[in-house]
Amino acid sequence: MKRSNGELKGMARQMLLGRYQVPMMAMLLASLIPSLFLLPFNYLCSDRTTIPMQAVLYYLAYFIISLIELLLNCGVKRIHLGIARGQQTQVTDMFWVLKNRPDRILIGGFLITLIAWIPMIPSFVFDLTAPGTMQTATFAVISGVLSLAGMFVGFLITLPLYFVFWIYAEDPDIDTRDAFRQSISLTRGAKWRLVLMELSFIGWMLLGALTMGIGLLWITPYMTQSFTNVYLDQRQEFDVKVEFSEAAQEYM
Repeated sequence: MKRSNGELKGMARQMLLGRYQVPMMAMLLASLIPSLFLLPFNYLCSDRTTIPMQAVLYYLAYFIISLIELLLNCGVKRIHLGIARGQQTQVTDMFWVLKNRPDRILIGGFLITLIAWIPMIPSFVFDLTAPGTMQTATFAVISGVLSLAGMFVGFLITLPLYFVFWIYAEDPDIDTRDAFRQSISLTRGAKWRLVLMELSFIGWMLLGALTMGIGLLWITPYMTQSFTNVYLDQRQEFDVKVEFSEAAQEYM
């Protein structure tokens, strides 16, 4: 019997008690490394005088660095899978993907990112072709609405591929086609469940923003562990015994 989202989130809290350090450090590395790579390109689109070629270069760099971020986040998911199964984990586990056919992860990430970016084309076109005489506030509003709409549609059309990177993180031999097929199969009948889980963290994300991002150090691993639990629950793998920390046992 599948567990509710509330139960899976409760399990995530229990699993992370006394074990936050590793997923927290892995999450920081997965965020900071791509940000450092992207930093030089941020100046290319820092004002409205940016020429189109510079903007194209920026978006190309952003696309490539997004793939690197997906690769690192796949490693983070491997850590959370280990936590869910009561295994010993360490930060270096996130680099497991670099030694286990990272090409398939990059191909999968490229395809998913490409699919997700298709609805963003109107936003990109507007940013590149908007008249220079347009007021900054008007430009920001239109650009923001187009970007949010594109992101929402991109999320919906890539939802069947939600579990692809958990699948990659588990199986070093699976190819992209089979990973996509497995994810589509696992998300069948679970799409609304995933949407509700995403929505349930909106308050937590706002709280993290109010703490100037400091709270996200705990919230982001909690979110990732919760979605890892959804993945494992969809695979009906929670029949295996999970070894919680002593603190978690007292919590239970």
